[in-house]
Amino acid sequence: MFNFNLFKNDNKVEGDNQPLYRNAKIVSDEDIVIKAGTPYECALWVKKETKSGKPADFVSISLKTNDFLIAKQNEDNEEEKNTTDIPF
Repeated sequence: MFNFNLFKNDNKVEGDNQPLYRNAKIVSDEDIVIKAGTPYECALWVKKETKSGKPADFVSISLKTNDFLIAKQNEDNEEEKNTTDIPF
């Protein structure tokens, strides 16, 4: 799973091409590999205050493999193998 925060860009002005939220320094604890053909789940939370109650304006993003869809794909593949006719 990979989690990170994007913070409100105070330099954003209406009409420019800057993002509303950004994080100029995301450092991962481990290598991140996104595999082609693998389903992922992405979630976004809007935060208006920190855990301690201080006002804030940022979004938290989470990206992880969708284990439910992976298991379903494996089941579907197994069913397909079991229903394939054996040629004589």
